[in-house]
Amino acid sequence: MTNADAQVLTQRPREALQPFVKQFLIVESTGPRQDAHVPDARLVAAFRLRGECRLDGARLAPRSAVTGLWDTVRAHDHSRDHAVLLVCFTAPGAAAIFRQPLDAFANLTLDLDTVLGNRGRLDRLHEQLAEAPNHRARIALVEDLLLAQAGDARPDPLVAAAVASIEQTPARVRIETLARRIGLSQSALERRFRRIVGASPRKFASLVRLQHVLRLRDAGIDLTTIAHAAGYFDQSHFIKDFKRFTGLAPASFFTHAAAS
Repeated sequence: MTNADAQVLTQRPREALQPFVKQFLIVESTGPRQDAHVPDARLVAAFRLRGECRLDGARLAPRSAVTGLWDTVRAHDHSRDHAVLLVCFTAPGAAAIFRQPLDAFANLTLDLDTVLGNRGRLDRLHEQLAEAPNHRARIALVEDLLLAQAGDARPDPLVAAAVASIEQTPARVRIETLARRIGLSQSALERRFRRIVGASPRKFASLVRLQHVLRLRDAGIDLTTIAHAAGYFDQSHFIKDFKRFTGLAPASFFTHAAAS
């Protein structure tokens, strides 16, 4: 969730990056702003263009950072005249870019300098971002970095198939059936999925389901209809599952969000 005074530019990646990146966002605001980030099923990288951001009221965010899958709500406080370029990765794509087990990134925001191990390249990138004539040029610069980092790597095809299946029916996924369908044992799928995506298939499915609920609510649908559409058999199961990730029951969460 983002305060209404933020301006957002959304752009799809160039074709060569589409297996790895779902979209780019540039979020900017003139006044100080606080936003809450609900748990999501995908890793995000951030390149700060202007201003500062404080994470959960504590440490300052690095100038370039990567955030793994997070299973609680996080608060970000942005300074005046703040702008950030966000890279929203596909679920199987980030591991091919970073070439590291993504379960090590869970519930962490890490300095991208440390993750990539090439501070000089990121120093040059930030200089170029500052000098770029517009946001589309800035996105192109980050695309160049990601393509160079990916090299000839490709997302894991079996995990990509499992992700696609979960995204189609997150409420009804059975991990043992999914494993048989893609030709792995359940334990092998669990290990491979955690390494590539950053969470177990079951947790990933729960996060996909949560995001589906949020999209339905953004469309103005009432909570009873949402619970049914998201595949919950009763309201109590819906409330328990939602509260597990957000800390609040759905009605309280959305009331608070509307007032902020």
